[in-house]
Amino acid sequence: MTLVIERGVKPPPENPDAEASLLGAMLMDGAIYNEVARGRLAPPDLSREQHRLVLAAIARVAERSEQVSFASVQSELLAKEELDAVGGPQFLVGLMQNVPTVAHAETYATIVERTGLLRRLIGAANEIARLALTREDSAAAVADAQELLFTVSESTLHRDIVPLEIALHRYAEQINARGDLRLGIRSGLDSIDKKTGGLQSSDLIIIAGRPGLGKTSLALNIVENAAVAQRKTCAVFSMEMSELQVVQRLVSMRAEIDGNRLRRGRLSDQEFTAISAASSELQQAPIFIEESSRLTVTDVLAKSRRLQAERGLDLVVIDYLQLIEGAEEDESRVLEVARITRGLKAIARELEVPVVALSQLSRQIEQRGTEPMLSDLRESGSIEDFDLHFQSELTRFRDLGETRETA
Repeated sequence: MTLVIERGVKPPPENPDAEASLLGAMLMDGAIYNEVARGRLAPPDLSREQHRLVLAAIARVAERSEQVSFASVQSELLAKEELDAVGGPQFLVGLMQNVPTVAHAETYATIVERTGLLRRLIGAANEIARLALTREDSAAAVADAQELLFTVSESTLHRDIVPLEIALHRYAEQINARGDLRLGIRSGLDSIDKKTGGLQSSDLIIIAGRPGLGKTSLALNIVENAAVAQRKTCAVFSMEMSELQVVQRLVSMRAEIDGNRLRRGRLSDQEFTAISAASSELQQAPIFIEESSRLTVTDVLAKSRRLQAERGLDLVVIDYLQLIEGAEEDESRVLEVARITRGLKAIARELEVPVVALSQLSRQIEQRGTEPMLSDLRESGSIEDFDLHFQSELTRFRDLGETRETA
């Protein structure tokens, strides 16, 4: 694999010395594998075949809950008839002898992880170039290219089981970095914030209800409160309403004027003043609206990632989940929605922001006449696995008259 640049051919990013030092450190101190590599690095992340074979052997030994050591790894390679392929026992001895210090194992792992990710990115870039040269359908080529990049970024989210001690250490580091135990993004409704601690980073939150219950109004109320009161950057992906309709909803909420009166235009001077003040406040709010009748998960990721890079991003809202297009044309809609839901969760984790997705409830709730259940989620698939179930709050939101608009 090569990367072509202006002045010639540059080799792919790799650091065999860091790989060797990391492997040697693991052979000298078996605990290092669990501390810095398990669930983080895999054999394909290493650039040399010998190194890949040794790491795979270390992983197999660790999976059996055996102590990682020179002897156990040598025995594993011998059992798999791979010892000669790596260069015999002397190769393992050389790995240990050339370790500068085991204290820098985390640094070695970081270097190996970075170069492995860059090589995967180059591979995706090469495949994207092939798509551009061979595909007649440009839209399909772009969609496949986005999927390739999504796969590369998603690979960074994979984690293996870790000891509680390590998890607690990471949590303590996070708390120290933040300085306190602050809530997530406040929704503007105290009853929700008390139950959830706010909208937390990397969470996928499903707001579900039947048409007319107030899903969109609740979501936009959250956006308004986050952007205006907390100065959080919000992205709204609207597949059901136009940009102007979203703006009208926000102005109506901020000015506390019935949306129907806004549409009819029969307003008093006092109401015009309130609208002007609301518009001025919203102009300063970091809210970005994407109006599109056709969006895929990769579209949402690409646009959100770009916004995050250019302006920062704190919250993503999608109206609504069942309108997102799937990638597989021959797939059943239930499986398609399940795949979409998993994709949205991956976006929340990658961007480290809460993703709020609206969802329809099936008609069964109307026929049954009881409180909704997670199984009432339309085309639910695996949606209920991520749901925080805002149904009771939707009813409260509507009944209190916090908005007169309907979803």
